[in-house]
Formats: sequence, C-alpha cells, structure tokens
Amino acid sequence: MGETTNQIESYIENKREDLGSNLAELENKVKSITDWRERFRSNPMTMVGVAFGGGVLLASMLGGKSRQTNSGRRIGEAAAPRAGTDRQSNMALETWDNIKGALIGVAATRFKDFVGEVVPGFHEQFRKTEGLKSSSGPSSSPASLKQV
Repeated sequence: MGETTNQIESYIENKREDLGSNLAELENKVKSITDWRERFRSNPMTMVGVAFGGGVLLASMLGGKSRQTNSGRRIGEAAAPRAGTDRQSNMALETWDNIKGALIGVAATRFKDFVGEVVPGFHEQFRKTEGLKSSSGPSSSPASLKQV
C-alpha cells in the first residue's frame, strides 16, 4: 500500500509541475499579446494609422463647428463675403469631411482587425452584432436577416 501512495503522490506532483509550466507559458503569451510596444515593433504603420485615426476621431468629436455670431456670420468673416470664396470654403470643408470620414473608416477597420487578432471569437460576435443591428433598422431586408 505504501508504493501506491508514493505513486499517487508522484503523479500529483508531476501534474502540479505541468500545470505550473502551462500557466507560466499562458501568462507570457498574454503579456506579449497585450504589450503595445511589441505590437508597435511588429506593425509600426498600423499603429501609427490607428493613433492618427483616433486623433482625427477625437478631434471631430470635440472640435465641433466654427462659432458664429448672432448675424449668422463666422467670427472674423467679412460683412459681405464673396459668393466664389464662400463656395470654395464649402468645397474645402466638404473635402475635409470626406477625408476625415475615410480616415476614421480605415482606423476603425484596422482597430477591428487588431482586436480580432487579440480576442478569440471577436470577429464572429462582431458579425452577429452587425447583423442584428442591420435587421432591426428601418431598412431591414430578408437578405440582411439571412446573414445573421
């Protein structure tokens, strides 16, 4: 009976050592995945794009529109603006809005891909959530319901 007890104790000790090494390996993997410095070293342009897109997004959320006086003119604008200058300003603002939208879209896509790499099952849940939102909207169609 003494041999059996020693065998059981030895087996338990071996399993405990295996578990400890597995936990240490898992901890190292989690640290490397969540280390932003390592991610930056491996994908510097992606991280710069994400940072730039985040800055544009933050600026667009906090920046707002230009301040206007009670007469409807922007502060610092002449009393009688020329129609050509006004049209050019509107075109420039529209172009800038398009650029911001494109950058935010690229940053959001890159961020979604980055999170998908780090978090297992993220892409599947994202598609489900996206399908639920599109099917609950006013323009839901049978085709969008099939995607869920």
